[in-house]
Amino acid sequence: MSKTHQIEYNTERSKMHIPEYGRNVQKMVDHAVSLGSKEERNKVANAIIKVMGELNPQLRDVEEYKPKLWTHLFIMSDFKLDVDSPYPLRNP
Repeated sequence: MSKTHQIEYNTERSKMHIPEYGRNVQKMVDHAVSLGSKEERNKVANAIIKVMGELNPQLRDVEEYKPKLWTHLFIMSDFKLDVDSPYPLRNP
C-alpha cells in the first residue's frame, strides 16, 4: 500500500500576517484561536509569546518589547484571539 504525497505550495496556503515568525507560529496562533476555553487560550498565548521572543531576540532591544509581541500575536490572529493580555490592546 503506497501513499501519495502532494506538494503544498505557498500560494495555496493561508495568508501569514507577519511572515517573520514563520508558518509554524502562525499555525500555533490559529490553534489558539480555535480553543474553546479562555483559560486554555491564555496558557497557549503565553507559550506562543515565549516562542516569538526566542525567534526574534533582536526585538528585546526595542522599547516596549513585550507589548510589541502581544500586538503581533493579535495581528497574527486577525484580532480574533480572545485572551487576557497583560497590555492594553491597540485598535486594529
